Amino acid sequence: MSIRFVPFPVTGPSRPSTVHNRNISSSPNTSFNHLFAQASSVMENLDQELMASQIDLATGNARDMHTAVLAAEKASLTLDLVISVRNKAIEAYQEIMRMPL
Repeated sequence: MSIRFVPFPVTGPSRPSTVHNRNISSSPNTSFNHLFAQASSVMENLDQELMASQIDLATGNARDMHTAVLAAEKASLTLDLVISVRNKAIEAYQEIMRMPL
């Protein structure tokens, strides 16, 4: 039995994703406070995008329903991530408090 490579067809020019523009960059000199501020601004931008797409959908100005659904899902996933990070931070704090002196 032989396995041969099947190339993936390219259907058109690839567009850079807007998600990459929202990445939170971290360098050795970046403070935790700065990372928190960046994450907060990303969440705020996603929330504004969600509100705008919902208003467009309700007023009939939306291009399609997919845009509103994608904006809602992105905002939901971001909120889930923030809640998970918060829960892990609380668990770590509680674990540290349970340590004997």
